Amino acid sequence: MKTRQMPGFPAPLLSLVISIFLGCDQGFSPPEDHSPGAISGIVSYTGVWPSPDSLHDLRFVGMRFVPTDTTDFLQLNRMVFSERLAYNVSSDSFKIEDVAPGVFFYSGIAQQFSGDLLSWRPVGLYETDNGIFVVKAGETISVEIFVDFQDLPRFPPEQP
Repeated sequence: MKTRQMPGFPAPLLSLVISIFLGCDQGFSPPEDHSPGAISGIVSYTGVWPSPDSLHDLRFVGMRFVPTDTTDFLQLNRMVFSERLAYNVSSDSFKIEDVAPGVFFYSGIAQQFSGDLLSWRPVGLYETDNGIFVVKAGETISVEIFVDFQDLPRFPPEQP
């Protein structure tokens, strides 16, 4: 039995064209960018700073979830942290590089108030846009946080 070819269209070329279209899952759009982004921020402080014996560490913490209690702080793979922030200053800044793109639902400045691993509490929250921000691939998001040591945020936060 003979196979018929389409006149003027060689079989190897037809196979190549079919393979290309079958292997293409997104049409002619460029591949999705998964390169990391960054978070930079400015922190402004008001009020009397805590005593040195209750200020073991101070950092920006970005969470990809809304915590329900302190055990949620063990979800380290769903959070990003800044380097240690300066103490007894009126303002400070931070930058976190290599942040995987995605949504952050609860973020702010956290204080470790004793040597216990889970003795962290928020002292200031990112409150713009309902506290939610998105890190996009290859971009830097800027956040501004106000800390008033005499008016600390509720923890755990109220759930919607």
